[in-house]
Amino acid sequence: MKYYLYCILMWLFIFSQNAVAINKEREVIIAASASIPPYVFAKTDSGIHLGLIKAALKANGFANINVQYMSNKRAEHQLHNKGVDILLNYAGRSSPGIYPSKPVLSYENVAITLKRNKYNIDKIEGMFNKNVLAFQNATAYLPSIFKSNVKHFSSYQEVINQKAQVDKLLKGWVDVIVLDKRIFYYYYNQHKSPEAVQIYTLFPKAERPAYFNNFSLATEFDIGLALIKQNGTYKRIVDEGQTHSLIK
Repeated sequence: MKYYLYCILMWLFIFSQNAVAINKEREVIIAASASIPPYVFAKTDSGIHLGLIKAALKANGFANINVQYMSNKRAEHQLHNKGVDILLNYAGRSSPGIYPSKPVLSYENVAITLKRNKYNIDKIEGMFNKNVLAFQNATAYLPSIFKSNVKHFSSYQEVINQKAQVDKLLKGWVDVIVLDKRIFYYYYNQHKSPEAVQIYTLFPKAERPAYFNNFSLATEFDIGLALIKQNGTYKRIVDEGQTHSLIK
């Protein structure tokens, strides 16, 4: 494993020599959505996802880091127009001038119902004729089969507030919610007497890189990411975040 990481670091170092040199003292602006616990906490500029990105930058000498919070749509616009340097989540596919890093972490989107309803949702068709509440831009992030079948749901909405997703499910106002498993457990565990739920793994885990508009910065970030995986910082940040979300 150590040899493998060493090879990655050496390859990235050699590759970076061919990239345009970048000033590590410059300000690096990260665009993030408003708080997405346990991935992003706006009040403290922390969380699993944001923490990993900041740690990777710092490991490779970037100390002047500024996190700005905005909607996903505005963040993408800012990335394309050089208003920010790094974007945590990007709903678009490959785009000229946008450079994804190596995967930072994986999200695991799932479908969740109240256990007492005894639904059988082992595939997308199981959501037909049901009221479904998903996260913002779910049809862009999830496999295309999800988007093509939304028309068969009794109702379908996407929301920014994922705490509201969990609340509405537990109150019985919707039949199915679709969101990341860590996010669900973060809010679910805050309820004093949460009702039993059923979790369905319908979607593959989604690797999430960071997105850059500067190839050299993306390359330098990948070096830092490899470094924190090697020195244990990566595992520490993820473990601390999972403790907060109490995944079962």
